[in-house]
Amino acid sequence: MSSFFILYKSSQIHCWQWGKGEKPLLCFHGFGETADSFMPLARQLGDTYTIFAIDLPLHGKTVWNEGMVCTTEDIINIINNIPVLHNQHFSLAGYSMGGRVALSVYEQIPQRIQQLILLAPDGLKINFWYWLATQTTLGNRLFKYFMKKPGIFFKVTKVLKNIKMINMGVYNYVHQHLNQQDKRMQLYTIWTTMRKLRPDAKNIKKLIQKNHTPAFLIYGRYDRVIRHTTGSQFKKGIENTCTLHVLPCGHRILNEKNTAEIASLLQ
Repeated sequence: MSSFFILYKSSQIHCWQWGKGEKPLLCFHGFGETADSFMPLARQLGDTYTIFAIDLPLHGKTVWNEGMVCTTEDIINIINNIPVLHNQHFSLAGYSMGGRVALSVYEQIPQRIQQLILLAPDGLKINFWYWLATQTTLGNRLFKYFMKKPGIFFKVTKVLKNIKMINMGVYNYVHQHLNQQDKRMQLYTIWTTMRKLRPDAKNIKKLIQKNHTPAFLIYGRYDRVIRHTTGSQFKKGIENTCTLHVLPCGHRILNEKNTAEIASLLQ
């Protein structure tokens, strides 16, 4: 196990490396987490893979000095600054928000990806509220305002829950994780910075089929934030290369009790 920094433009990108296997595997973590969230999985896979996990912009030890924007091109350039991965083939894994990053990278360089591993991934389905908050000027301004003055925001989410425009899982997540000013501004800053990563699920399905990329969709049965039914819809028509696995857990899919099963699926 070791860690190192990648110099990219004016930024320093922190990366962990585990294992000694012949297959390189690059991992992207979820919102508000760090690269070492993949450590339990790396312990299971270290004989088969050499695992790299990057602290995404505004996370962990990474120092991001490129303003409030990160593009797929930025991520690919960062990957190519890891010598083992430079213009090479590798497997790609992403959890939650990191799933959206992985999908965006895959869409640009599908011919280099040996396996696509999506763990409760964001990005396969367009969320209206995320789109409004990050892809429209007015929505982003309102988003920032509500994060600074959350009283109205919390009232609106309660109304949306009551009329079933957001589910209980999302409602609980919002109220548990946005009860402090610093958490709210972290959400605004990260969502806005990562807004350019917009994978096209329909195009990705075509690329998986065309490139015969083994794709693994792994969800928690009791996940109320990102539901496994999204994966069921996505894999229709590409069942020959895409498999769906539903584990008896919630959204926290990378904990110790799940990693042995996840590793067995991949090996």
